Amino acid sequence: MAAGRLAWVLNLDADLELGARARYAPTKKVLAAMRPHVEALRGSLLGPDDMLVDETTPPDSAKARVGRAFCPTPRALAILRRAGAVPEPHPNVAVLREVNGRAFCTSLGPTLEGGAFVTDLHEAVRKLEGAPPFADAWRIKRAHGMSGRGQRVVRAGQLANDDLVFLRAGLAEAGVQIEPNVTIEAEYGLHGVLAQDGSLELGRIVRQICDARGQWTKTELAAHVPSSIVAAFEDEVRRVGKALSEAGYFGPFGVDGFSYRDARGETLFQPRSEINARYSMGFGIGLRGEGKG
Repeated sequence: MAAGRLAWVLNLDADLELGARARYAPTKKVLAAMRPHVEALRGSLLGPDDMLVDETTPPDSAKARVGRAFCPTPRALAILRRAGAVPEPHPNVAVLREVNGRAFCTSLGPTLEGGAFVTDLHEAVRKLEGAPPFADAWRIKRAHGMSGRGQRVVRAGQLANDDLVFLRAGLAEAGVQIEPNVTIEAEYGLHGVLAQDGSLELGRIVRQICDARGQWTKTELAAHVPSSIVAAFEDEVRRVGKALSEAGYFGPFGVDGFSYRDARGETLFQPRSEINARYSMGFGIGLRGEGKG
């Protein structure tokens, strides 16, 4: 990754832009929701000589700086160029859209037993009418989402009109992930940086602390993680890194995993629930191993 005085765009709404597949501009509500998280991330990612730019930054304020984005989407790159920064090398938007989508994650294997990425309405309805393994409901996830957004829980065989509206919207976007709605005990993350030659720098396992809606609240280094989880997680993240590189991606990424209880009450570990091919809220902590964020 480039060093020196950087100009940053912290476009935490990148997944919304990638999912929009059209000209995108954040709403006032989205901007307001991002603001406190931008400030938190600024402290963990930006160096003392770096600057933060956005659409309000005067033109050429970041001239002669290298530009870096939370995720180098078209909107983020346009903000950097308007500010006078030169964006660092980055994957193209088609690659970003592919590797950040849930279809790519599922292509590496199911995220949970009985889970599947679905693109057909009739297939989705048939699946939702059946009983999920070791759970009493299904969770539907849109192809692109962030911080628990774009998800809906549906009890088997109890599809309401609102559920169908949500389902059709997700299918129109790119498809939906349908998986059992399990009770999560602990959420983990493991971050890395992929060089253009495919080499990988791997960080340390972190705990992701989320609220009841699944929205991130803080990240901290994970303590006393069982060796079996460490080994499974690191092996899976290396496998993800290889797949990302083969798809044309390079740069920062993170993999989310979690432990959960099955119907027998046994605790199991899922080492790949989501792939975030970009920076994330816990990246600075997970890669540098410092403090909380």
